[in-house]
Amino acid sequence: MTSSPLATVDSILDFLATVGQAEYHGERVSQLEHALQAAHLARQDGGSDEEVIAALLHDIGHIWPDEDSRMTNVGVIAHDAIGARVLSGLGFSQAVTEIVSGHVVAKRYLVSADLEYGSRLSEASVESLRRQGGPMSSEEAGEFSRSAYFSEKVRVRIWDDRAKAPGLEVPGLESYRELLLDHLTRQQIR
Repeated sequence: MTSSPLATVDSILDFLATVGQAEYHGERVSQLEHALQAAHLARQDGGSDEEVIAALLHDIGHIWPDEDSRMTNVGVIAHDAIGARVLSGLGFSQAVTEIVSGHVVAKRYLVSADLEYGSRLSEASVESLRRQGGPMSSEEAGEFSRSAYFSEKVRVRIWDDRAKAPGLEVPGLESYRELLLDHLTRQQIR
C-alpha cells in the first residue's frame, strides 16, 4: 500500500459517498444503501471486524474502475474477484479479501444447500446466479464448505441478501471510519 491508512480510508469513503449513489443493479436501493445496510446487519448480528468491513465493501467490484470490468444488466461479471483484488491492493487483510472474494460462491453454495434460500432471492439475484454458474454440485459444495473463512463468507452472503430495503435508516459511512482506519493501520504494522 503506497498511501497512509488515513488517506486510503478517506479515499474509500469519498468514493462510496459519490459513486455509491449508483443504482444497485435491478434492486430498489443504491450501491451505497446496500453496502451500509449489509454492514449494519453484520454489526447487529455481532459480526467480527473483518465481517463488518467485508459486508460494507463486498460489492466494491461493481463500482470501482477496473480494466477487467464487464458490465451486464445485473452488475459486473467477477465483481467478487475484482473487489478482492482492489481491497488487497489497498492494504486490507487476507480475511477481508477472502470473504469478499467468496460472497458470490457462497450464494451458489446456499442455493444448493438450502431449498428455501433460493426462494428468498430477489429477481436480480436469481438472474445473477444464472450468470455466476447456478447452484453448486455436491462436490463443489463439499469443497467450498472446507474453504478458509467458509462461515464468514456465508454470513456476509446472508447479510448481502437482506440488505435491499428501500428507505431503511442505518448509520452512515462515517460510522465505519475508525473501524476501517484501525484495520488498515494494523495491516500496515504487520
